[in-house]
Amino acid sequence: MRQLLRLLIGLVMALMIGGLIGGLYHLRNVALDGAVASTQGVARLLDEHLGRTLATTDAILYRGAKIATARAKGEISTDEELREFQQLVTSLPERGAILATDADGNVIVSTSAPDSSNVNIAFREWFQDLAAGEQVVVGPMFRNRFNNRLIFTLSRRISDDLGNFAGMISVGIDVSVFTDYHRSLVIGHNGFVAATTKGNLILRQPEPEAFVDRSLVGGKLAQAAASEPNGTLRFTSDLDGIDRIVSYRTLAGFNVEVSAGLAVDDVLAPWRKTALLLGSAMAVVALGLLGVASMAFRAIQREEAISSGLERTVHERTMESEQRALEARLANDSKTRFLAAASHDLRQPLQAAGMFTEVLAANVTTPMQTKVIDKLRQSIEATNSLLTSLLDVSTFEAGKIKPKLTSFRIMPLLNGLVDQVEPEASRKGLSIGAIPSSSVVTSDAVLLERLLRNLLVNAVRYTERGGIRVGCRHRGAKVAIQIWDTGVGIPADKIGTIFDDFTRLDVTQDRGASKGLGLGLGVVRRMASVLGHKLEVKSVPGKGSCFTVIVAKG
Repeated sequence: MRQLLRLLIGLVMALMIGGLIGGLYHLRNVALDGAVASTQGVARLLDEHLGRTLATTDAILYRGAKIATARAKGEISTDEELREFQQLVTSLPERGAILATDADGNVIVSTSAPDSSNVNIAFREWFQDLAAGEQVVVGPMFRNRFNNRLIFTLSRRISDDLGNFAGMISVGIDVSVFTDYHRSLVIGHNGFVAATTKGNLILRQPEPEAFVDRSLVGGKLAQAAASEPNGTLRFTSDLDGIDRIVSYRTLAGFNVEVSAGLAVDDVLAPWRKTALLLGSAMAVVALGLLGVASMAFRAIQREEAISSGLERTVHERTMESEQRALEARLANDSKTRFLAAASHDLRQPLQAAGMFTEVLAANVTTPMQTKVIDKLRQSIEATNSLLTSLLDVSTFEAGKIKPKLTSFRIMPLLNGLVDQVEPEASRKGLSIGAIPSSSVVTSDAVLLERLLRNLLVNAVRYTERGGIRVGCRHRGAKVAIQIWDTGVGIPADKIGTIFDDFTRLDVTQDRGASKGLGLGLGVVRRMASVLGHKLEVKSVPGKGSCFTVIVAKG
């Protein structure tokens, strides 16, 4: 029981722990999958927002390039160019400034610093790209020397009538305008949004100041974007060392990649709280289960102690009962041997008394003497019958009778029995006979004859008028041998006990020496048991009885 309980507790604990681990693993995957979906959504929004900003700004630059070309041809003055640019600035989708340079990189006009004629930006990478032949270039984030603000640029090439490089027009877009946009996004404490071009940061939120002049050339994100324009990956950033899930998208036409990242620690923070809560609950349940198990083990221990005591008591009682049973068997065997010896030894003097009675009967002359001799003869016969019954009982209880089954016709056996019992029946004025039958049965002929004789003798003994009949009925594969009488009958409450030893019906008539000890039907029961035959009794008090022996057909 203890082992089974331990196994059950271990199984329950294993299922609980396995279920907890499986559930937490599933919740962790759900959280990470949610982070992937969230970063992809933010990257898509940034793609759309920055894409619209750059497209609109480029359209304004296209108009500004025509104004700068007109100034280069002398069609308008520098002041007129500045006024035109100031009008264009109001059309920009985000806060910014417009400037124009000549082919050497000298600033000709700037809306953020009108007096900037001594400024040269030929060293800027995006200026060099335009001079080399590119038409539109997005420049990285840097600090504007005029107002000290962080900006990134969108620049367009200015060409003369021959297509030669004549300068550039550029819009500086204030990075801070993306701060509010970043705040509207749910990307966690260590999340970010960023845009890069050629591995250089255009913008980065939050804290863009910390990422000025930081290059991402050769980084994992740049490598991924080079092979796949859109995607999601997880890596530890080279800039701040934080493990993140990052989704990125490439803006068509501007060579810009936008990205959005969520820190794995931020993503899994709610999951960790859930894991802690579930782990604590599991610990409480486990402690409760162990407590219940401990109580159960103590109860089992008490039960085992009680059971052990009961087993000892039962063992002692069993040994005592076996000893008493042995003594009873020995006493019963002794009784059986005594009855057998006594019955055998007493029958010898009875036989001698019978012989002397017959000698005496041959020498009597008066009716009175004859009557006394008849009474003596009856007493000897009754005593001999009692001893025979006792000997039969002791023999059957000793288990020494082994039936020899054969198949034989039943009618000769029944006729012989009727002939044996007929004198006694005639003396009482009773009719007796056997109904003819062709039945063949399987039994021990000697034992069956003794069984039926006892029943016939019993029928004659308890019948005062009328008669006795013996016959057979077929019952499928069986033959029912029946003995009917018109005797006193058996009360319904006595039928269940008539086959018990020393049981006799209480009758008002005194049958003298023929009353017996009540062993006749007990011997019949034992014989039927040895032969394997079933006994049946039907009786109506005052009208008679029918005893049936069920025998297999031969």
